[in-house]
Amino acid sequence: MTQPEKPQDLIFVESLVNLGLAMGVLITVEGVETEAHIALLREMKINYLQGYAIARPMEAEAVADFVRSFVLGVGDADTPMLALYQHLGWVRAAAESVMNHEDYEHTELAACPITTWLHAHASELPEVETSLAEHETVHILGREILQVRQSGTREELHRLLGQLHGHSHRFQEGLGQAVKDMRDNAAVAKAQPPPSENTH
Repeated sequence: MTQPEKPQDLIFVESLVNLGLAMGVLITVEGVETEAHIALLREMKINYLQGYAIARPMEAEAVADFVRSFVLGVGDADTPMLALYQHLGWVRAAAESVMNHEDYEHTELAACPITTWLHAHASELPEVETSLAEHETVHILGREILQVRQSGTREELHRLLGQLHGHSHRFQEGLGQAVKDMRDNAAVAKAQPPPSENTH
């Protein structure tokens, strides 16, 4: 498994996982190589993980001791894809509430994992204010859907749903590009030689 870099990657992985869960099959993800992988896949309720993040190849006689002592960690939760996955959970719930005429539990902006992640990495993210504003708009629309569910019309709900999908898509695209730029900038900075010190 390669770490999902774009929201589309995350949606693709999630779709495969949901297909397996719907069919009632046990899911094993191979190539789990980072703590970020573990955090995301645990959130997706994957049954089995395999990869270097779990263990490196070992001699047969070492397996018994490894199994007795192994404890799977929670993984590194400081990843935008994990936060985005959690964020998209309530966005989907809002959309389903419109289609199924049911209420849903709205996640407030301050409690959304993406809010925490964006603020934690604000100094590294290009155009972070744009991402924050688009993210806030998505939450405002989610709250409006909940309110209109109480007293509004079906036409109003579908109008809000269209806006929710549009802003959510723009936010995901913008976040994906911002994270890519952030990582590219970090790689360039790491590759640059340290400044030389003039000694006289």
